[in-house]
Amino acid sequence: MIIREATYSDIQEMSAVWGESMGSSNVEANKEIFSIFLDLGKCIVVEEGERIISTACYIPYYNLSWIGNVGVKPEYQRKGIGRKIMIELLNDIKTRSIRLDATNAGYKLYRDLGFEEEYKTVVYDISQVRGEGKAKITEKLEDWMLKLDKMAFGDDRSKLLSRIKGKIVYNEGGFGIVYRNVIGPLIAVNELSAEELIRYAVSNLGVRLIITVNEEFIKSLGGEKVYECVRMRKGDKINEDKELIYGIFRYSFG
Repeated sequence: MIIREATYSDIQEMSAVWGESMGSSNVEANKEIFSIFLDLGKCIVVEEGERIISTACYIPYYNLSWIGNVGVKPEYQRKGIGRKIMIELLNDIKTRSIRLDATNAGYKLYRDLGFEEEYKTVVYDISQVRGEGKAKITEKLEDWMLKLDKMAFGDDRSKLLSRIKGKIVYNEGGFGIVYRNVIGPLIAVNELSAEELIRYAVSNLGVRLIITVNEEFIKSLGGEKVYECVRMRKGDKINEDKELIYGIFRYSFG
């Protein structure tokens, strides 16, 4: 069994392994996520007999690194492999803050490795939200959007967001990126702006899902809870503005 840095030639196999570990059959979407990690950060894998059996990745922003796509093939789980690959990954990270969104399966491991619980990040089905909403569409993030996201997220992740090939809905109070029927990040200065963006995205762009930190607000619009993770941190506290966050980007990236 060896642990090594992943390369682009590993993407197909990593995508299959991570998909199997998470019960995700969308290999193409998984391949895209791993490509982003390799472009902007780093992935490592565990191999057994020249077969990849575990993956883990991170992107270093400026003050914060984000860990994602940590997975172990089901037949190799509960054998300490997740701990080994996480320790290797953590030893490679240089930023003073590290974050991730933990599933129930990974929560105990992350606690044992020194991560602290912060708050829940919850997937909601918003496909039944009704109302037209008012917003405009663009295909390029503007400077004010990136600045607002930096205030909300607590770090500059423009290099990540600027490469996402989605549609951007916006109004005077905020913006959201619509990609693969998900809206996120959704960053807004108040609930009215966020509501208008959600209603517009659902009715005009076919959005079905949002990953939120504001459950009561999404439920008030008619959203239905699907799944939840726990946001966790190791190291310095993040200077984020959670009140601006109505939807996160993805569990893989924060």
